[in-house]
Amino acid sequence: MNQCPTGRRYGPDAWLLKFGTRADLPTFRRGEALRHALEARPPRGLAELVPAFATLLCRFDRGTAPGNDGWWTGWDEPRPALAAAPGRDVEIPVRYDGEDLGAVARLHGVTESELARRHAAGKYFVHCLGFAPGFPYLGGLDPKLHTPRHPVPRPRVTAGSVAIGGEHTGIYSIGSPGGWNLIGTTPLRLFDPGATGAAAFLLRAGDAVRFVESSQRPEPLPVSVADHGDAPACLAVISAGMGLTVQDFGRPGWARFGVPGGGAMDPVSLERANRLVDNPPGTPALELALGRQELRAATDLVVGLAGADLGAVLLRAGEDSREALESGRTISLRAGDRLRFPGGRHGVWAYLAVPGGVAGATSMGSRSTTPRAGIGTVLGAGGEVRGGGNEVFRLPHGTAARRLPWDGEKHGAGEITVRVWPGPQADAFEAPAIRRWFGTPWRVSAQSDRVGYRLEGESLASPAGELLSEPVLPGSVQVPPGGQPIVTMADGPTMGGYAKLALVDPDDLPRMAQAAPGTHVRFVAVEGSGWPRTGTRAAR
Repeated sequence: MNQCPTGRRYGPDAWLLKFGTRADLPTFRRGEALRHALEARPPRGLAELVPAFATLLCRFDRGTAPGNDGWWTGWDEPRPALAAAPGRDVEIPVRYDGEDLGAVARLHGVTESELARRHAAGKYFVHCLGFAPGFPYLGGLDPKLHTPRHPVPRPRVTAGSVAIGGEHTGIYSIGSPGGWNLIGTTPLRLFDPGATGAAAFLLRAGDAVRFVESSQRPEPLPVSVADHGDAPACLAVISAGMGLTVQDFGRPGWARFGVPGGGAMDPVSLERANRLVDNPPGTPALELALGRQELRAATDLVVGLAGADLGAVLLRAGEDSREALESGRTISLRAGDRLRFPGGRHGVWAYLAVPGGVAGATSMGSRSTTPRAGIGTVLGAGGEVRGGGNEVFRLPHGTAARRLPWDGEKHGAGEITVRVWPGPQADAFEAPAIRRWFGTPWRVSAQSDRVGYRLEGESLASPAGELLSEPVLPGSVQVPPGGQPIVTMADGPTMGGYAKLALVDPDDLPRMAQAAPGTHVRFVAVEGSGWPRTGTRAAR
């Protein structure tokens, strides 16, 4: 290779390799050669490779990540056969009718038809997929067509929109917010969550793309319909409150396609809820956010409740009674009984498991709902929870309820301590910013969700200069220009361009997730994790 890769440890289970400084074709080819070499002869424990413009995330199985800097030596040697491994040639029909077409044409001093001709004449390649499932960052855009992004993103861009953002062109794969300039539309579906495996994605890194101008607006391709099975209804949704979804342990391994791992925000509590009704640990269950949900039993069944204390109350059908329910126990329901979760007690995320698991569409090996990625179904009022099948769970005779005592920290305590590893850009932060990071009790903002937790406190000075978008792991602490850190959570983006100061230790991320808005969080360094010497204290 012309440029030897460098690497940074990215938490206990990953490395981020850097093979360039520009988003150009030579850098892309170096990255492809490195990726193909690692795929052809993977190091022990390698679980996933996630390419970006000039970096490659190497994620390893727990406890197998190499501890030595330079472990990739030998994989970065020139291998012409691997470097030349071709992607596929893909043609994209496009009708140049985007709402920004006229503005972009005027900016570049050409007619709309000439802009369309120049865009369609380009030979593009897929740098990487990110931002959303199947969203391609395409290199090769004519420099004369480079166009600044909108300063304020649109709240909603239609799937299939062809756009220009800076020096790249791309196609919105799902309906989402977006700040790129819309110049056309394609009927092709870039992401189909109902399809099987990699067939869910039209494009992948390394593909060559040509846009073919079309004057017709073809009919969109049909979406694959996933099989929900014939599981019976077990619960009716009266109110979904602050959020009600189906979650399991998620779908790791698809980040290279722009799909977040997702899954339960607190997998420890999900496992506890399932254990209460004798389900395997990662069996799909209901995840309740913050409270205000109400469910009615459609049949007699026993459910397991764990996680946050959302003030659960059992209302028996035909009786004028209210039974307060603590978390970490089974609940025997008769048809017509209601479970109400007012919220406002301790923690954020509660889990309700049914024997045999909650039914739902399976996408990429998981039933987890990822709303921002368009995967799964967000349950709403009037909906039904299906599951259980022929599974019948009964408590031992004479047992009113099974309980699992909780010996850990109370969910959502007023202040918690969380361990962190240095992020890939930790060395780029000035010592005062790092001391402030560790010395400040950060407050969890109300603007927090499954995508990210915003932290409020004295602003941190982020490093100067632009950063090419890189792969992002859950738990990453990103610092945008405003200086208020954001902790990436389960449904967070797989790529990002903010400096990553830290990574929450994976064992502490569930506790971080249960920190309700207003909770204060103190961060301490993982002992021996390589933080810059700034007087920080380490957790033992």
